[in-house]
Amino acid sequence: MADPVEEAAGRLYGLPLEDFTRERDAAARELRKAKERDAAAVVAKLPKPSQAAWAANALAREHRDLVDDLLAAADELRAAQEAAVAGKGAEALREAAGEERAAVDALMNAAKELKPGGRKPSTATLEKLRTTLEAVATDDAVRAALEAGRVIEDAEGGGAWGLLAGADVAPAKPRSKPRGKRTARRKEGEESERERRDREAAIEAAREERARLETELREARAERRSRERELERAEKAADRAAGRLEQALAAAEEAREQADEAKTELEAAREAASEARDTVARLEEQLD
Repeated sequence: MADPVEEAAGRLYGLPLEDFTRERDAAARELRKAKERDAAAVVAKLPKPSQAAWAANALAREHRDLVDDLLAAADELRAAQEAAVAGKGAEALREAAGEERAAVDALMNAAKELKPGGRKPSTATLEKLRTTLEAVATDDAVRAALEAGRVIEDAEGGGAWGLLAGADVAPAKPRSKPRGKRTARRKEGEESERERRDREAAIEAAREERARLETELREARAERRSRERELERAEKAADRAAGRLEQALAAAEEAREQADEAKTELEAAREAASEARDTVARLEEQLD
């Protein structure tokens, strides 16, 4: 048997953004009517995606090939960054970063034709979408959400992977023709030292950026938990109100039925009284 929550979520996150809230609430009501109260409670709490998140989900559905290219490029970038941190050279990192940027650019070009909320995406929305797409290489949650077409909020940044992807990792300069073995060894040593310093600087910058982003992530998660608690309280209040409304409607229906019965009894009483009056009048005429 299909999971009603998964069915509802799969449909809702593929709808036009302006239809999400109305259809989510309708889906929750239908589940409550079907006595699926637990599923209804979960569906009622499904968060509406941001405009950029909706665009990401639309890309996952409408341009799956481009999204698959990004996922593959993100894997390559992650592997290349790990190799660079381990001191195995920057050339692979530079190439992987280029492939990842090209995959993001392809999706961004496709995104310009989308219409979140019925309008073409604004510059701010496109910037947030790019940040979310770039975060695929560093944030497993963002990657999984994009792969499933269930992104709900904007990513905060690309993390250390994104930093290194944009870092200026200078290639080794071509050597001039050595005049002797001593000169060649000296030049090789200078280039090796320069590469080492560049690599260490990139690693340190990545660590600092990761620490900053981890702090921001903790703060954002705390804020999200606070908002989710507020939402939960609001949803419980709404459920209680819905329960009271159902009771009131049931009571109103019962009162309506009682009123109909009373009306029927009144009509019967009127007819009986009329007949009694007719009988009295007839008897009086006979006595006269």
